[in-house]
Amino acid sequence: MKKKIAIAVIAVLAVFLFYFIGTGFLKNGSAYIDEYAVSEDGSEITLDISVASSAGYIRAATVSQQEGGKLYIDCYSAFGGFNGSIGAKNRFTLPLEEDTTMIGIYRNTNCYEAVLQKDADGIWQRLR
Repeated sequence: MKKKIAIAVIAVLAVFLFYFIGTGFLKNGSAYIDEYAVSEDGSEITLDISVASSAGYIRAATVSQQEGGKLYIDCYSAFGGFNGSIGAKNRFTLPLEEDTTMIGIYRNTNCYEAVLQKDADGIWQRLR
């Protein structure tokens, strides 16, 4: 009897941990860039990122890949479930290589949408 109760408690804890903590390791495909600013020397960009869906927050934005003039960003959901806000923030500063001309944001598996592009004069522009 005690063994069955222990197994039930462990199962409930596992579900709890997955829901409240595991969701914080999921990439969020509905993130978008509200505002952005490039440092004076062009070595980094500060992004204000929000979520387009009605539920959820972003806790991290990381560089997935930066090569060939393209910077791809992954955004991760906050902890605390699908609408959790534990660890949420919206401002992230990421490094820029000198030859970076396009920034893409994660949409779904192996798919990034180009959202910012540097023009011939070196000015960053929104693509949509």
